[in-house]
Amino acid sequence: MLMNKKRSLFGAFILLFICVQAFAITSTQQKFLERASEAYEEEDINFAYKYITNALKLDSEDEDIVFYARVIYRAKLEKLVENYDPLAVIDIQTNLESFPQVVDINITKLLRQITLLEEKAEKDAQAEANLELIGKLDDGFKNLESGLSSNNESQKKTALIIAFSVIGIALLILIIVFMVAIFAKKGFQQQKEQQEHYMKAVQMLAASQNQTTRLMLGGITDLYNGGKGQVKIAGSSTWNPAALPDADYSEQDMEDLKDLAVKCEELGAKIDQVTGRKNNSKNVSELVYKLSIALGLTPGLSMLNFCAAMCYDAGFLSVDPEIMQLTVLTPEQKNILQEHVNLAEKQLSFVPKKYWSVFESAATKHHENMDGTGYPCGLKGEEIPQIARLIRVAETYVSMCSKRTYRQAMDKETAIAKLKEQPDYYDLTVVEVLEQIF
Repeated sequence: MLMNKKRSLFGAFILLFICVQAFAITSTQQKFLERASEAYEEEDINFAYKYITNALKLDSEDEDIVFYARVIYRAKLEKLVENYDPLAVIDIQTNLESFPQVVDINITKLLRQITLLEEKAEKDAQAEANLELIGKLDDGFKNLESGLSSNNESQKKTALIIAFSVIGIALLILIIVFMVAIFAKKGFQQQKEQQEHYMKAVQMLAASQNQTTRLMLGGITDLYNGGKGQVKIAGSSTWNPAALPDADYSEQDMEDLKDLAVKCEELGAKIDQVTGRKNNSKNVSELVYKLSIALGLTPGLSMLNFCAAMCYDAGFLSVDPEIMQLTVLTPEQKNILQEHVNLAEKQLSFVPKKYWSVFESAATKHHENMDGTGYPCGLKGEEIPQIARLIRVAETYVSMCSKRTYRQAMDKETAIAKLKEQPDYYDLTVVEVLEQIF
């Protein structure tokens, strides 16, 4: 009986110890994250980098930690591009190998810039060594010439000694230069191998994410099984599919849409990477598909809307990436960002001509408002294409329900209430159907 009590007490103690340890790890992780954020806001990038790295070591799968890590690692690399520090570069490369999920396209570009700086530094050092060697050889031969011009036998001997010394020094320098070149070449080869390994890891990660996205989208829209998902139908006459052109889609049309969806998913992933909005294209397109079905549109047209909504922000791929990273914009920079609605055509060249009007409306008119105050055309009410009205509601709803660095995510009820308060901006028919879906 006494032994059973001791065992029970010992088990309780062990469980308590594990709970305390788990709480301590979570608390420490949060402290590191908070300190990293504070240091970044104070522009103390080195401390921000130190704290976020410690947070990654505790939990590298946490989305908040990975997001802040990308921002801080990118800032750290930008400083290294301006003020090259080989030891700091090695440290950050080592950490990126340990936490590949932190890597994005901007970090990859900065690493390439640093690689070019390292190669330039090696070339400059080798050129300086060659100039020094030439100078020494020139001085040696001048001394040799001076010694040979003297009639004194002892001076001739001295000149010969100097000549042999210079030659010996020259040979020694050549040997040193040769050894440096060998080590430099070996170092470049190792660096190249590491870079190739690193890029393969990034590509594998991107491929894995793309495949995961495709499976998730296919599950939501039933896109890869014929687009026959069942959702509650709304009865609005303005959304009657019978009044729409090409409402019926053949089997071949459906197959074409499946192939088109794959390309749109790939483009959507690139857009999200540039804008820094994780899974935004996927979330908006899924919601547009659900709204289309619920509004009574045919499966074929709903699938087309799904594809167009995947890449409605394609114009951002033609905007200067540096502006995309800014948190505070000047009026001129805001105008540049708004211009993205007119820059999508180049990115959408793969879209078949018969579907182009829907894609163009999605890309150019998703910022039009119901009262005509939107841009770029100032369209009103039903002048705005259906796909643009769908995206206007879906994009805003997804944004409200997503966490941002400057605010917390809203709950679904609050987000829908906010949309209903603004009939001048959003089609209330679409908002009401959105409320029915959720």
